[in-house]
Amino acid sequence: MESLALNQRRRFHVLALVIGVLSGLSAVAFHQSVHWAEENWIHRIKDLPGWMGIVGLITLPAFGGIVVGFLLKHWAPEAAGSGIPQTKAAYYLKFGRIRFRTAVSKFLLGTISIGTGASLGREGPTVQLSAALASCVGRWFGLAPRQVMALIPMGCAGGIAAAFNTPLAAIVFAIEEIMGDLKHRAFAGIVMVAVIAAVIERSVLGTDSMFKVPSHPDSHSLLTLGWSLVLGVAAGFLSHFFVGALLATRERAKNVQGRFDWMMPGLGGLATGCIGAAIYANTGRMGVFGIGYEDLSAALFGELGIVLLIVLLVGKFAATIFSYSSGGAGGIFAPTLFIGAMLGGVTGSLAEVLGSTGSSMPGTLALVGMGAMFAGIIRAPVTSILIIFELTGDYNLILPIMASNLSAYAISSKLRQVPIYESLLLQDGINLRKFPILRPNSGWQTLPVSAIMTNTVHTLEARLPLEHAYLKIKDERFNIYPVVDSNGKFVGLVHRKGITIVSQKDPDKLVQEILVSKDFPKVYPDMKIRDVANQFVDTEWSALPVISRLDEGRVVGVVTLHDITRQQFLQERES
Repeated sequence: MESLALNQRRRFHVLALVIGVLSGLSAVAFHQSVHWAEENWIHRIKDLPGWMGIVGLITLPAFGGIVVGFLLKHWAPEAAGSGIPQTKAAYYLKFGRIRFRTAVSKFLLGTISIGTGASLGREGPTVQLSAALASCVGRWFGLAPRQVMALIPMGCAGGIAAAFNTPLAAIVFAIEEIMGDLKHRAFAGIVMVAVIAAVIERSVLGTDSMFKVPSHPDSHSLLTLGWSLVLGVAAGFLSHFFVGALLATRERAKNVQGRFDWMMPGLGGLATGCIGAAIYANTGRMGVFGIGYEDLSAALFGELGIVLLIVLLVGKFAATIFSYSSGGAGGIFAPTLFIGAMLGGVTGSLAEVLGSTGSSMPGTLALVGMGAMFAGIIRAPVTSILIIFELTGDYNLILPIMASNLSAYAISSKLRQVPIYESLLLQDGINLRKFPILRPNSGWQTLPVSAIMTNTVHTLEARLPLEHAYLKIKDERFNIYPVVDSNGKFVGLVHRKGITIVSQKDPDKLVQEILVSKDFPKVYPDMKIRDVANQFVDTEWSALPVISRLDEGRVVGVVTLHDITRQQFLQERES
C-alpha cells in the first residue's frame, strides 16, 4: 500500500510539472501572439496617413469580428467569450472534460479578436486555454473523470499566474472562483503549477511587474483612505451597472437568429471601431482598442486629465459591452482593470479639485480603482487585493486597496446576488446550482428565478397529432409542456395527463386542440423567487413557463412549485 501511495504521489507531481510547463508556455505564446497582432494590425492601421487611418480603425475590428463570428459558428462555438464560464461549466458538469480543439481555437480566435481591436483581454482566454491543456493531460494519462476534474483548477492557476505574472493571486483565484474549497486535495498541485508557470513566464518576458507605478508617500493618510472608500462605493455601483448592461445587451444579441447571425461579432466590432476611432481622432489615445494597458499605465502615473479620463472610461465601458455581448473571443479582466483605473483617476482628480493636497492623488486612486472594479465585477475580493499588489509590486497602498475592494464587493453583491460568470451561464441555459447559501428568510427569495428553474425545455408543436406527442413524451419525466407554433413561438401549455388520456380516445387530434389558454401568470428569468411564488397563488398549475423578457415568444425555462420548496429546504438545512 505504501508503494501504491508513493506511485500516486509521484504521478501527481509529474502531472503538476507537465501542466505547469504547458500552462506557462501556452500563456507566454498567447501573450506574444496577441502583442504581435496588435502591433502589426491595429497599430499599423492607425499609422496610415489622414482619413485612411480613421477609416481603417473603424473597419478593422468589424472585419475581425466577422472572421471570428464565422469561425465560432462553423468551427468552434465553445471559444466564444472569456472562457472562464465555459471552464466552470466543464469543471462542475462535465468532470473537467475540455477538448484539445478548444485550446487551439481559443488561441487563434482570441488572437484575431483582440489583435484586430476588440475591447477584450487575454487573461480569461488564457485560463480556458490552460484548463483545456490540463484536461487533455489528464485524459492522456488515462485518469478517471473525477481525477481529470481535479486538474482543471491547476490549469486555471497556471494560466492566471503566467498571464498576469501573479502566482499568489492565481492560487487564490483557482480556489475562490473555480473550486470554492481551500481544503481541496488539488491545493498542493495548484501551488506547484502556479509557481512553475510563473517561472516560465518570468524567464521569457522578464521579472518586472506588469505595471510600473510611482511611489505613493501619502498612501497611509486618512485622506487617502477616505477617498478610497468613496471610490469603492462608486466602483460597486458602476460594477452593477456594467454587469447589467452587458447581460441585457448580450441577451438581445442572442435573440438575433437566422442565416447571418454569425455576423453579430462584426457589428460589435463596428461599434467598437466607431467609438475607438472617434476618441483617437480627438485625443490621440488608443486605449479603447484591444487591451489598452498603455493608457492604463499613463493613468497610474497621473498623466491624464479629468476630461480624458472620463472619455476613456465611457468609451472603454461601451466598447467592452459591444465587443463581449456580440460574441467576441476575449475576456473582461483587462477591460475591468482599465475601467477601474479611469474611475480612480476621475475620483482622484475630483479630490484635488475639492482641495486634497498631493499631486499624486489621481495616480494613487487609479491604482486603487483597478482592484475595486475587479472585486465588484469578477466577485473575487481576495484575488482582487493580491492581483493589484503583484501587478504593481507596491505594498504601500494595501490598506486603501482593501477598504475600496471590500466596499465595492459588498455593494455589488447586495445589488446583484448572482455573479457575472454564473449569470452568463444562466443566459446560455446552464445552471451550476452554485448560488449563495443564506439563512431562511434572509434573502434567498430575492435570487432571480433563473437560479432554480429547469433550463432544459421540452416543447411540443401546436399542430402535432396527440398520438405522436404521446410517443415523444412517454419516456420523459416532465408533467408540463410548453407549446410552440411553426415559428417556435410560445402559444400555451399542455399537461402530460391530458395528452395521455385524449390520445387514447382521439389520436388524430392536434396538441393545439387541448391547449390551455395563455391566461396564466407570466414569469420572466429576472423575477425574484419570492414574486414567482406569489404568482402560483393565482393559478392551479404546479409549473409555469419562464419567458424571455426581450422576446415573449421564446420559452427559456420552466419553474415548478417543487423547485421553490426544494430551494427553501436546502437553505434551511444549511442554516
